[in-house]
Amino acid sequence: MYEKLFRTDTKALVGSVIVGIVMLIMMQVTGRIDAVLDPTLLLLNGTCWAFFTGLIVLMYKQPAGIIAGLVEAIVAMATGYSPLAFFFIFANIIGSIVYSLIAMNFSMEKLSHHIFAMIGCTITGNLCVMAGLIYVIHLDWKIALLSSSITTLVGTIVAGILTKSVYGALQKSSLL
Repeated sequence: MYEKLFRTDTKALVGSVIVGIVMLIMMQVTGRIDAVLDPTLLLLNGTCWAFFTGLIVLMYKQPAGIIAGLVEAIVAMATGYSPLAFFFIFANIIGSIVYSLIAMNFSMEKLSHHIFAMIGCTITGNLCVMAGLIYVIHLDWKIALLSSSITTLVGTIVAGILTKSVYGALQKSSLL
């Protein structure tokens, strides 16, 4: 069980920072696109977040998922690209841990395995963002719940499919 959950070699720790920076760049881009389209839904940003959270956990395990999530959230707060950035710390950490705990129980060879892990990740992460929508943006809880539910649904399906595809390709290429 320990091997399925933790990995503390140099490759994993350095890789988590590098992939965390790639995640950060993609999150900044998708966050700005979402701000133009509909700032409450975070569809592209939520999907990108879920994809990278799952991929980093599958590639490097923990604490790499937490490290990459913290890199993204801290830079998001420093650049001020979203008033919800503080809540990203909790979303990134909790989402990564939940994804790890679910994924370690599956072989991650089937799409359903990725969807199950992504369900846990996106629900917990979007609950944190929902709290931000309520307390920072001052949305009514029903609207925040609807927004977070839509983001969870889209993120689970799209990120689950993307994660399976990319992770499968990395395994076939022997890069893992």
